[in-house]
Amino acid sequence: MHRLIALAAVLVFAPAALYAFTATNRLSVADVDSAVFEVVAVPGSGPRQFWCAAGQYALSKGARSNARIYLVSGRQPSVSEPGRTAVRFTLNPDAAGITPVEPQLTLNVDVTGDNLRVASARQYCGVVISRP
Repeated sequence: MHRLIALAAVLVFAPAALYAFTATNRLSVADVDSAVFEVVAVPGSGPRQFWCAAGQYALSKGARSNARIYLVSGRQPSVSEPGRTAVRFTLNPDAAGITPVEPQLTLNVDVTGDNLRVASARQYCGVVISRP
């Protein structure tokens, strides 16, 4: 009985990162709120890795491959993994309070409103980085 209570306590008080989605490139993704999700950085991660993880997460949530993923904000402190940085995305720019922009000519995580189709973001999943 004590083990069951201890297990319940661990599950209730465990950090949000415990429940995060992990992309094939080993970046974790977690919801920030009902409209925004964040991809948590690891050393060496760049735009390719962020967009890859965002694309995989969007598919896992039932988004169609032709749906668009929008950049909400570039690198900033993570809410799901304190002490780390993250990049935030959305599938619903109106709900996230951002204005979509014309897709950029270069892949970046700096221009709020920049966007890619889910299928295009997934194409960046060829590079795998290891997590510390």
